[in-house]
Amino acid sequence: MGLLESTKRYRKAYKNWISVMWAVHRNKPRIKLKLRNGLQLESSPGPAYIISEIFYHDLRIIRVSDELLGLMLNGKSIIFFGWSHGAPAYLPDYDWLDVKEKRVLDVGASIGDTAVYFALRGARQVVAFEPYPLPYSYALKNVEANGLKNVKVINAGVSGHDGSIRVTKGETTAGDDLKASDEPDAVEVPVYSLDRVLEEYGPFDVMKMDCEGCEYDAIASSKRIGEIKQIQIEYHYGPERLLEALKNAGLEVKATRPKIFYNPRTSEGTSNRCLFTLKAGNASPRPASLKGIVREQNLISRSVELIAPKYFRDATQLQPDELHRYDVGRLQRYPGIPFA
Repeated sequence: MGLLESTKRYRKAYKNWISVMWAVHRNKPRIKLKLRNGLQLESSPGPAYIISEIFYHDLRIIRVSDELLGLMLNGKSIIFFGWSHGAPAYLPDYDWLDVKEKRVLDVGASIGDTAVYFALRGARQVVAFEPYPLPYSYALKNVEANGLKNVKVINAGVSGHDGSIRVTKGETTAGDDLKASDEPDAVEVPVYSLDRVLEEYGPFDVMKMDCEGCEYDAIASSKRIGEIKQIQIEYHYGPERLLEALKNAGLEVKATRPKIFYNPRTSEGTSNRCLFTLKAGNASPRPASLKGIVREQNLISRSVELIAPKYFRDATQLQPDELHRYDVGRLQRYPGIPFA
């Protein structure tokens, strides 16, 4: 993100945006934040950036502290503990998914922000998988804090095969991929194949997958991916390894403009193009909420690029004076929108 774009975002979020940007640039441990809506807090550069993203995406903050974030979304109040470990600014990315009265699989649940969001949007049931203990604990807390009885959070990873992995109990962010830890207090968590998840917890109507790299083995090894009616996947290392598996599942594929950024916290770094997928021959109606994520275009064209985000996420909460590249691609399977 360039200086001009960063300035726009901080200026939209903060009354004292100049001092906030300077403090973020200097990586000061504590920054006084005066939000445009009158709220104030003292926090660190990471949360300062996340709040600027929330304002940029026109979400309404109703309360905020280092520990807790309250948002008003679609007329409903949502509470998130551990919000600086998640990505609450990007919840509207999923508005096009038709979750009402549906069973939803959430792979890569993080702090449970998307799982809670799907439930409050009317999902019949949400089953969410998160391997790291810290965000998993926040996910449990957020499900309870929002009074939800139809969300099940499981402390496990998803991959191409069953197994287990020892992972850190410490700090993680929404951009961390699943990798083994040799820390003395690391904990062992199970890893399930996608097909085992579908067998034991399915069937599912909708799947959201944001697992920082696990999508390749999980999708390529699945023989049942075609059972899910709507899928949105964030991929991280290019689409090439996914194409064959997706086409074999009956999906049509089209690449959109790239959004490139580098995430040094992942195992491989990233470099990829945005990719969207659709399944042909399904006449499911287009959800009305699709219009909410169309940016600077209209619905006359039938190109799948209509639902391509015009922004990208800095999942690492890095500072403006550093040079990074990180690409957030979205694999979206949406029946009923033919290619031009």
